[in-house]
Amino acid sequence: MMTDPLPYIGELVRHSGTMLLIDRLIEASDFHAVAEVSITENSTFFRDGCGVPAYVGLEYLAQTIAAYDGASRHASGEPPEIGFLLGTRRYMATRGYFAVGETLHIRVDMTFNENGMAAFDGVIRIDDDDCVIASINVYRPEGRAAGLRQDMS
Repeated sequence: MMTDPLPYIGELVRHSGTMLLIDRLIEASDFHAVAEVSITENSTFFRDGCGVPAYVGLEYLAQTIAAYDGASRHASGEPPEIGFLLGTRRYMATRGYFAVGETLHIRVDMTFNENGMAAFDGVIRIDDDDCVIASINVYRPEGRAAGLRQDMS
């Protein structure tokens, strides 16, 4: 499904400026994607003396899902589309903050997809530590669901 090399992240998602939180998409297939973000003092939501709160990881996961969908659409010559983060059934973090100098590897795996509704399992890893695990639900309105593959076979 995906092209190699992968395009600049800004071509894959509708987020821009300080609200584009992930740095790059490094891997994508028909059913998963991996993105990275490096935490710096200039990271959006950075708090002096702490880092970026771990709950921002939910948005890192959501933007990785958006990049996954955007890469699929890009491969078909289509622009990225807007989608909606409906929520999470589970978000478990082993830490309160992501620290300056850490590189987060964000992986999402599609577990369900039908009529614009999709579910993904997500993991945020730093080195060998799975510091966040989550199940994410997303939606793209009818007529805009072409990028979320309709078959999982």
